[in-house]
Amino acid sequence: MTSTRREILSLIKRNGPMTVQELSRRLEITPMGVRQHLAILERDGFIASNGIRRGQGRPSRLYGISPEGDKLFPRTYEQLAQALLDDIQALGGAQTVDQIFELRRKRLLEQYRARMAGRDFRDKVAALAEARDEEGYVAEQTQLDRDRFVLIEHNCPIRAVAEAHRETCRCEMALFQEALGADVVRTEHILDGAPHCRYIITRPRETSSKS
Repeated sequence: MTSTRREILSLIKRNGPMTVQELSRRLEITPMGVRQHLAILERDGFIASNGIRRGQGRPSRLYGISPEGDKLFPRTYEQLAQALLDDIQALGGAQTVDQIFELRRKRLLEQYRARMAGRDFRDKVAALAEARDEEGYVAEQTQLDRDRFVLIEHNCPIRAVAEAHRETCRCEMALFQEALGADVVRTEHILDGAPHCRYIITRPRETSSKS
């Protein structure tokens, strides 16, 4: 994204919905130039027409940040989560933090099982990868051989939390194993310096004869 479009988004974020004329004055570029940038931002879903400002002269269209555009601005959710867990540990001890991770594991397990219901083992692994990808892990899966699959997560959206509370990773391993009813081994780990987390999933014996 060009610096001018980033500046347009920043101005709208700071000032609320703005007109072409207002942006033109602030950016010191022509209204036509502003419209060209707005057209691209609107096409990409980062801004949206947000009503009309009426005053002297012709009414002017307002442009505001869309929900998708709002995602471009920094968030501190991960840092907040880590700080909250640190506070919980200080107040209730490590056991309380463990209980929180266990509740999260149970909630995700229920969601994953619902997603996998009625599928064969291969499709269950695919469903797990899809779920993890939607959660921000940039996940993919491949089949190594008849009974073994590889799940790779290229991103860790909770890395700061995981670095401070390694039980997060242990809970996720248990989650995969229980959701799939299979043996899962982590062979590479982002927290150990690997570029991704890599898991080998082995089909349970009772399903080995099935697809």
